[in-house]
Amino acid sequence: MIADNCVTANEVHAVLESARRHAADSNLEKAAHLASFTADNSLSPGEDPRESTLAAIETLRKGIDGMDAAEAEILLLEAIRSAERWVRFACSEADRTAK
Repeated sequence: MIADNCVTANEVHAVLESARRHAADSNLEKAAHLASFTADNSLSPGEDPRESTLAAIETLRKGIDGMDAAEAEILLLEAIRSAERWVRFACSEADRTAK
Protein backbone atom coordinates (compact mmCIF):
# COMPACT_ATOMS: atom_id res chain seq x y z
CA MET A 1 0.00 0.00 0.00
CA ILE A 2 2.77 2.47 0.92
CA ALA A 3 4.72 1.74 -2.28
CA ASP A 4 1.49 2.09 -4.28
CA ASN A 5 0.97 5.52 -2.71
CA CYS A 6 4.43 6.55 -3.94
CA VAL A 7 3.66 5.32 -7.46
CA THR A 8 0.29 7.11 -7.49
CA ALA A 9 1.82 10.34 -6.18
CA ASN A 10 4.45 10.25 -8.92
CA GLU A 11 1.79 9.59 -11.55
CA VAL A 12 -0.38 12.48 -10.34
CA HIS A 13 2.65 14.78 -10.38
CA ALA A 14 3.56 13.75 -13.94
CA VAL A 15 -0.02 14.21 -15.16
CA LEU A 16 -0.23 17.67 -13.57
CA GLU A 17 3.02 18.72 -15.24
CA SER A 18 1.34 17.91 -18.58
CA ALA A 19 -1.86 19.75 -17.70
CA ARG A 20 -3.01 22.96 -19.35
CA ARG A 21 -4.83 25.89 -17.83
CA HIS A 22 -8.37 25.14 -18.95
CA ALA A 23 -11.22 23.29 -17.31
CA ALA A 24 -11.67 20.79 -20.14
CA ASP A 25 -8.10 19.54 -19.80
CA SER A 26 -8.29 15.78 -19.43
CA ASN A 27 -5.07 15.74 -17.39
CA LEU A 28 -6.71 17.75 -14.60
CA GLU A 29 -9.58 15.27 -14.53
CA LYS A 30 -7.18 12.30 -14.55
CA ALA A 31 -5.03 13.77 -11.76
CA ALA A 32 -8.11 14.37 -9.59
CA HIS A 33 -9.35 10.85 -10.28
CA LEU A 34 -6.02 9.26 -9.32
CA ALA A 35 -5.60 11.38 -6.19
CA SER A 36 -9.11 10.60 -4.99
CA PHE A 37 -8.42 6.86 -4.71
CA THR A 38 -5.56 6.91 -2.24
CA ALA A 39 -5.93 7.95 1.37
CA ASP A 40 -3.72 7.54 4.39
CA ASN A 41 -6.10 6.94 7.25
CA SER A 42 -3.26 7.08 9.77
CA LEU A 43 -2.89 10.84 9.20
CA SER A 44 -4.96 13.53 10.84
CA PRO A 45 -7.09 15.76 8.62
CA GLY A 46 -4.90 18.50 7.22
CA GLU A 47 -1.73 16.38 7.44
CA ASP A 48 -2.40 14.19 4.41
CA PRO A 49 -0.44 15.56 1.42
CA ARG A 50 -2.67 13.55 -0.93
CA GLU A 51 -5.69 15.36 0.46
CA SER A 52 -3.96 18.72 -0.02
CA THR A 53 -3.07 17.80 -3.61
CA LEU A 54 -6.63 16.78 -4.39
CA ALA A 55 -7.94 20.02 -2.86
CA ALA A 56 -5.50 22.08 -4.98
CA ILE A 57 -6.59 20.23 -8.14
CA GLU A 58 -10.28 20.68 -7.34
CA THR A 59 -9.81 24.39 -6.56
CA LEU A 60 -8.18 24.82 -9.95
CA ARG A 61 -10.83 22.80 -11.80
CA LYS A 62 -13.75 24.63 -10.18
CA GLY A 63 -12.45 28.15 -10.64
CA ILE A 64 -10.53 27.95 -13.88
CA ASP A 65 -13.29 29.12 -16.23
CA GLY A 66 -13.63 32.49 -14.51
CA MET A 67 -9.90 33.17 -14.20
CA ASP A 68 -7.44 34.90 -16.40
CA ALA A 69 -4.42 32.91 -17.59
CA ALA A 70 -2.11 34.26 -14.87
CA GLU A 71 -4.48 33.24 -12.05
CA ALA A 72 -4.96 29.79 -13.57
CA GLU A 73 -1.19 29.38 -13.91
CA ILE A 74 -0.71 30.21 -10.22
CA LEU A 75 -3.25 27.58 -9.17
CA LEU A 76 -1.80 25.00 -11.54
CA LEU A 77 1.67 25.60 -10.13
CA GLU A 78 0.29 25.27 -6.59
CA ALA A 79 -1.28 21.92 -7.51
CA ILE A 80 2.07 20.78 -8.96
CA ARG A 81 3.95 21.89 -5.81
CA SER A 82 1.40 20.10 -3.66
CA ALA A 83 1.88 16.93 -5.71
CA GLU A 84 5.66 17.28 -5.27
CA ARG A 85 5.16 17.39 -1.48
CA TRP A 86 2.98 14.28 -1.73
CA VAL A 87 5.68 12.48 -3.76
CA ARG A 88 8.37 13.35 -1.19
CA PHE A 89 6.15 12.20 1.68
CA ALA A 90 4.84 9.02 0.08
CA CYS A 91 8.17 7.89 -1.32
CA SER A 92 10.05 8.59 1.90
CA GLU A 93 7.45 6.46 3.71
CA ALA A 94 7.97 3.69 1.15
CA ASP A 95 11.75 3.90 1.58
CA ARG A 96 11.45 3.82 5.37
CA THR A 97 9.24 0.71 5.40
CA ALA A 98 11.40 -1.09 2.83
CA LYS A 99 14.42 -0.99 5.14
